[in-house]
Amino acid sequence: MTDSGGSATNGGQEDANWYRQLVELSPDVTTILDSEERVTYVSSAVDRTLGYSPDDLTGELVTEYIHPADRDAVGETIDGLPVDTGDPQTVEVRLRRADGSWRWVESRVLRAPENVAGKLIVTSRPIAGREARDAETTKERMEMALEGANLGIWDWDMVTDEVERDELLTEMLGYTPAEMGEGLADWAELVHPTGKQRHDNALAEHVEKHTPYYECEYRLQTKSGDWKWVRTVGKVVERDDDGTPVRAVGIHQDIDDRKRAQLALEEERAMFTDGPAVVFKWADAEGWPIEYVSENVENVFGYAPGELQSEGVQFADLVHEEDREPLVEDVADQRAGGGDRINPDPYRVVTADGDVRWVLEHTKTVREGTGNGYLLGYLVDVTERKEHEHELAARERKYRNLFEDTRDALMILDRDGFVDCNERTLELFGLDSIAAFVEYAPWELSPERQPDGTDSKDGALAHIERAFETGEAFFEWTHQRADGTAFPAEVKLSRFEYESEPALHALVRDITERKEYEQRLETQRDNLDVLNRVLRHDIRNDLQLVTAYAELIAEESDDETARDYIETVLEGAEHAVELTRTAREMADVMLSAADEIEEIALRSVLESELEEVRSAYPDAVFTVDSDVPAETVQAGSMLASVFRNLLKNAVQHNDKSTPAVTVSATTRAETVVVRIADNGPGVPPEQQDTIFGKGETGLESSGTGIGLYLVKTLVENYGGSVHVEDNEPEGAVFVVALPRVT
Repeated sequence: MTDSGGSATNGGQEDANWYRQLVELSPDVTTILDSEERVTYVSSAVDRTLGYSPDDLTGELVTEYIHPADRDAVGETIDGLPVDTGDPQTVEVRLRRADGSWRWVESRVLRAPENVAGKLIVTSRPIAGREARDAETTKERMEMALEGANLGIWDWDMVTDEVERDELLTEMLGYTPAEMGEGLADWAELVHPTGKQRHDNALAEHVEKHTPYYECEYRLQTKSGDWKWVRTVGKVVERDDDGTPVRAVGIHQDIDDRKRAQLALEEERAMFTDGPAVVFKWADAEGWPIEYVSENVENVFGYAPGELQSEGVQFADLVHEEDREPLVEDVADQRAGGGDRINPDPYRVVTADGDVRWVLEHTKTVREGTGNGYLLGYLVDVTERKEHEHELAARERKYRNLFEDTRDALMILDRDGFVDCNERTLELFGLDSIAAFVEYAPWELSPERQPDGTDSKDGALAHIERAFETGEAFFEWTHQRADGTAFPAEVKLSRFEYESEPALHALVRDITERKEYEQRLETQRDNLDVLNRVLRHDIRNDLQLVTAYAELIAEESDDETARDYIETVLEGAEHAVELTRTAREMADVMLSAADEIEEIALRSVLESELEEVRSAYPDAVFTVDSDVPAETVQAGSMLASVFRNLLKNAVQHNDKSTPAVTVSATTRAETVVVRIADNGPGVPPEQQDTIFGKGETGLESSGTGIGLYLVKTLVENYGGSVHVEDNEPEGAVFVVALPRVT
């Protein structure tokens, strides 16, 4: 303890010690303040009263320990002290304990005498029972506030699922605390099914810390069986070290009156926003006799108000005969539930001119003091809406039929997996139902890996993501049926909106037959390649050997008859060699069904072939009408075969002793045209369109006709054309047009 004021009196040291001991032993707290209201001395009783040691407070401003709401009262008390020592002033004040709580004390404030080193002497003692009285008052005020606001408090132990509820909460629903139960499950049984998910979602969002608190409006079942609208607001107030919620507190507020008024208002607004509404008042009797109808009934249904309000007119007579009995049953069922509102399904009303209009009815039962009552309702014309619904239903049936009738497997999937499929899908994958199909993930209907080694799950996810991002994806895929058998397929994914969310439409086409056909073609190509090699090597070599030996025999033989025979052998062998060459070229064309198109210099190809045929046919005359233009054309590696066949054809089918062949070429905007004219017998007009057919000439002639078929095939593959026309004065002209590289 510190005493910075020196000696308390000018008397003897013994008296001073006696008075100091007296102050220290007193249960009251004695405090001396300087002119700045700082503590210069405080007795040891402060420890028992507020929990501080004297050293804790010495040198501190006393106002820092006074409740903010009491500081003005303390200031007024000090200002009201007499200028001399005089009588003390008393004030009740809250002082802050060392633990942060507040304690009420009664303080006597006195100006210090001149012989005391301080300005004020304050003696404080606790006020017995003041905190208890304040707590009780606060509790009473809280209960009054909660009751006035229809609020009930709950405290939920989230570990044990026990819920502590106050009586206001249980009484709100008509239960006793015992009937309400202590578990969360007891409360959950009272929640209306339509609001359960909404409440659970709001609570989950808060528990996951996505919202600062959770709030939801829903209905709870009262003890009488009715449903009461409540508003729940709650907050998790305690979590364990790993963030798991431990305790939550909150309130339930009775909002039944407000909510029902709100819903009724929304319902009435809907009556007038959904379409023209007509007000009816019906007697609460069989057939619903009409007692009143609003003036707009004539605009909506064509009846004059007076006509319907005349005695004996029943509303049931206006209802379409097919809907009358279902309407009566619907109304009876709803009224049996005890409610005063009736909202039957839409039905048809027959207008004055015999037309039919769909209506939506909103009716309430109005009770009168005598126990009787009437029905007051609004009829909203929803004909356009019903027609639109019928149109949508018809359209849905149409697209469903298309969905089911196609022979391709069709399915719908979103980012969570499959949603729907057609019957063909079930057949293709060997499944019994749509429910069974949607249990699979897209990659689970595939082998673990694709033929190229790609992981099926990774590949499927990549295709799906590309379709979502770009709008579509098209690829070949190996699928697997439920029985484990695999099959190749073409898959096309297309993005579209499904129930307002992005989804994919998947088309899966089984291409097993196509793949088998492609395999057969590949085998045929391999066989043809073998045949081509035989033609190129074995047969041609044997024929060249026959020709060589025949020429040797002819040189050594003097027998004219033998020489004639040998000449015939030579001609046949040379013709056979030509056949192998043509067949080889035909095989080349068939093996390269899509001969790679490239840019080829026309002049060099044409001049090279002219030089070759001049050597092969020295008795023929080959003339170039003008210089071949230095043009580049789009063609393939076998362009030389085109000109070789046409030039040889002009000689081989020529009946003149000296065949004459003229070659010319001209450049046009998009093509280069090569003309090969001869002086032979020409081609009859009736054969000019068919001469390029496969084998058209026949094997008896010096040519097979395959050469011209080969010419046409190659030229058309290059994007060009070929035809024959008459030469003047005699012979034929073969005209080849090739795409020009500009």
